[in-house]
Amino acid sequence: MSHKPEAIVFFDLDGTLFNSQIDVLSSSLDAIKKLKHNNIIPVIATGRTPCEVADLMQKTQIDSIIGMNGQVVLYKGEKVFTNNIDKDVIMRIHQYSKQKTNIPLSFYNDEMMCISEYSQPAEKFYHYLKQPVPPIDDQVYLKSPIQMLLLLCESGEDLYRDVFPELTFIRNTPYCVDVFNHGGSKGYGITQLLKNKGFTDVSTYAFGDGMNDFEMFLTVDHPIAMGNAVDELKAKAEFVTDTNNNDGIAKALQKFGLI
Repeated sequence: MSHKPEAIVFFDLDGTLFNSQIDVLSSSLDAIKKLKHNNIIPVIATGRTPCEVADLMQKTQIDSIIGMNGQVVLYKGEKVFTNNIDKDVIMRIHQYSKQKTNIPLSFYNDEMMCISEYSQPAEKFYHYLKQPVPPIDDQVYLKSPIQMLLLLCESGEDLYRDVFPELTFIRNTPYCVDVFNHGGSKGYGITQLLKNKGFTDVSTYAFGDGMNDFEMFLTVDHPIAMGNAVDELKAKAEFVTDTNNNDGIAKALQKFGLI
């Protein structure tokens, strides 16, 4: 059993810890330092992979992450949980995409990411994230465990839901849909972390702005919505703070007496 923190705070990235310029406000960086000083563990909770946010984790000195919407959990650098998608399911969705929808895919695990083909949707999505387009390998799932797929599209995901009931489809940006095992979520990843580390009695807080934060809000003790969050998420929040561009994180942490 690990040494128990006073509390754990989970931070979504896009629209939350990140401002509109995909950067972290200095007020948030200062707040994270104060949390750690107070024996409160900051944890990133994101749709992105650990390898995508390595630079951010170094910049913020956050070494714990609920990645890929809960499909991988790292606590202080230790891998405590992964939720791999069955290879046969990935093969089916890959074939369906090629034959029925012409929607390209991305393949993600906690250490790498690849795309099924170079395409305009891939270019548009990774430009939106301010990231280089990943390498092409449409057979990577036969060689490595995959914890999340992306449908690189601006519409069309509804066609998949009836065909693949074993998977969950969540639109996370205008240009992609996150795909993972049914029942997987940030909330499920948080539950796995707390159970694995013996932290089920530790107070938990979460910041978010989008619908992939919904299950996280249902899981933690204190859900906090950003001022720029979607209305459905605000309705589930204990508190709605200021926006991601206007010190919303620091203001809420101060309100709850965490810093």
